[in-house]
Amino acid sequence: MLNFYVYEGSAPLGKEKLTCVRHKWDDLKTHSGAIRRAKRIFKGRPFTLYTFTNWYDDKSFKLILRGAKFPK
Repeated sequence: MLNFYVYEGSAPLGKEKLTCVRHKWDDLKTHSGAIRRAKRIFKGRPFTLYTFTNWYDDKSFKLILRGAKFPK
């Protein structure tokens, strides 16, 4: 299983608003599965998606999509 972190908007990691919608997932197997889930949650609003290995180490986060916006 892979670990994913997704949040609303296109701010860089650590600069996202504390009031934005954020999710941490550890039950998905693929990047495409995380993208599909994020598209369902954000419904046309931009989001940023990362994968990570250590939640407490920012260096372990790898960007997948920044500010991605998909039609509803």
